[in-house]
Amino acid sequence: LVEQPVRRYPLKWWWETLLAVLAVAGLWIGIDALQNGLRDRLFRGTDRDPVPRSERIQNLLIPGTGIGSGCSLVYGQPYNDTTRIDFERCGRPGRPGAGEIFLLGDSHALHLLPMLDAVTARTGQRISFTYQMACFTDPSLLMSWGNKSYGPCRDFVVGEMERSLERLKRGDVVVLSSWLNYYVGDVTPAGTPSEANVMDGDRRLTPAQARERHVANLRAYAQRLAARGIELVLVVDSPMLARKPLECRRSTGPAVSCAPEPAVTAAMQRTVRATLEAAAAGLPNVHVFDPTPYLVGADGRVLDRRPDGTPLFADNHHLSVSGSRSLAEPFERFLSQAGLTPGGR
Repeated sequence: LVEQPVRRYPLKWWWETLLAVLAVAGLWIGIDALQNGLRDRLFRGTDRDPVPRSERIQNLLIPGTGIGSGCSLVYGQPYNDTTRIDFERCGRPGRPGAGEIFLLGDSHALHLLPMLDAVTARTGQRISFTYQMACFTDPSLLMSWGNKSYGPCRDFVVGEMERSLERLKRGDVVVLSSWLNYYVGDVTPAGTPSEANVMDGDRRLTPAQARERHVANLRAYAQRLAARGIELVLVVDSPMLARKPLECRRSTGPAVSCAPEPAVTAAMQRTVRATLEAAAAGLPNVHVFDPTPYLVGADGRVLDRRPDGTPLFADNHHLSVSGSRSLAEPFERFLSQAGLTPGGR
C-alpha cells in the first residue's frame, strides 16, 4: 500500500515534500498527546503526574538570571576554554564584600539551586554555578555508563576545580554535591548490591575502593583550597525513593509506598555521610552538610511529599523545587554556625 506504489509511480517533488511535512507534523502531534493530554492514561491508569512542571528541577531557571539547567557542558562536548560555562551568565551578583558561593557537581548540584537561591537572597553572597549531568565530581574517577566512559566528565571536573582555585577569593565557599548514593554506595533503594561502574582507568573499583579514592581526592582538593583561604562544603547526598512519585500512591489499585525500607535508607545515608566525614577529618576548611533529617520522617521513611501534597521529589532521586527550598533554613543555619556567612566571619 505504501512502498510499491511509490516505487512504481514516483510522486512529484512537491507531493513528496507535502507528505513528509504531514508525516512529521502527525508524529509531533502524537508525541505531544502522549506527553500531555494522554500522559500515563494509556499505561498507568488515569492518574495525573503528581509532579507539575514548575516543580521539575530540569526546567529550573532562577528569575532574573541565566542560572539553571543551561549552566552545563553539552553532553559529549569536549571541555575547553571555549565550551566551559560563563559565570557572568550562570552567576548572580551579591553585596560588595559578602563573598561568593560556587556550586559544582552533577544534577544533584542542580537540584540544590532553589535552596541556594533562597539562602543567598538573605546572606547577600554571590552565586556561581556549573554542573555536568551524570558526572561523578571526582578529578580522577570516571563513571562507565553502558560500558562507555564519558571522558569529558573528568576534564570538566578537573577544569572547574582548577578554575575555582584561580578565580575565588579568601573566604569564598565551594559547595560540592553529586549522586554519591549511586556512585559510591553499597546498595540500591531496593536493598540489592550497587551496579555502578566506577572506573580508575581500565580497572573497575568496588564501592569501598571508590570511596577510599574519592576521600583522598577530596582531601587533596580541600588542602589546595585551604592554602588560598577558600572554604569547602560537602553535601551528603539526598536520600532516594524506591520508585518515582508517579508509580506510588495511585488512585487505582493498592497504595504503594515511595520510600525504601527505613533500614536501607539509613544504611545508604550512613555510608555517604561517613565518606564525606572522612574527607573532612582534621581539615578546618571542610564542612559537611547533611539534609537527611529534613527529608526523612520519624519512622525513618523518606518523605516524598508534604502533608498538603506538595512534592518534595521530582523523581526517585532528584529533589523538587519545593523540596530544595525546604532545605534553605537548615542550610543557612549550617552556614552561619560554620562561620560561612558574611555575619559569621
